[in-house]
Amino acid sequence: MNENADAKKLVIGLYGEMRLSMRLHDLGWQVHRAYIDEGIDFTITKYYCNKCKCYSQQWIRKSIYNKKEYKCVTNLCSKCHTEELEVVSRYLQVKTSEGIPTKSDNIRKFSFHPKIRYDMGYDVFYVWIAVFDNKDDKKCHFYILNTKDVSQFDDIELPTYQITDNQKTELPIRNDGVVLKEGKKYNYELFNTKFYENWSILE
Repeated sequence: MNENADAKKLVIGLYGEMRLSMRLHDLGWQVHRAYIDEGIDFTITKYYCNKCKCYSQQWIRKSIYNKKEYKCVTNLCSKCHTEELEVVSRYLQVKTSEGIPTKSDNIRKFSFHPKIRYDMGYDVFYVWIAVFDNKDDKKCHFYILNTKDVSQFDDIELPTYQITDNQKTELPIRNDGVVLKEGKKYNYELFNTKFYENWSILE
């Protein structure tokens, strides 16, 4: 029974990461996965031109040699053709869960927990993926936040944060991605207003 549960958990995790990779690629990021996972699941990169002040692709220069056209991939901006591109990197810790059923058909309870230490710097992010397994398809909801943002919705001074990597935040989520949890001390509405589909934070 435990082996089946672990296998299903692994499959759900791989599925979430695959869907995340596809979304990031659509947004222009190159996605690199670690051979040995020790905290950082994905490193994502883009090229940035300091002259044009925007993200860019590498300029593919075309030249004629011996009456034939050749292509050469350069490290120059595809817009200005003069500025060398800078590689911008972001580091992602990815968590995927399919949650557990509740009395309501369209609400499931999810437990998200940071495996690496919170507050890892401005280039390190959590991507939490809630997977709803519907009859026709699987629906993924993405919540993207900097590791420094954990303190906005959880008490990182709790002893359990200091002695374990399994401190969990339980969130009831509707199948449209809306987090329903209310708190007296913390504002979980951040998951709806700030973290949900928050791809721009990676820029």
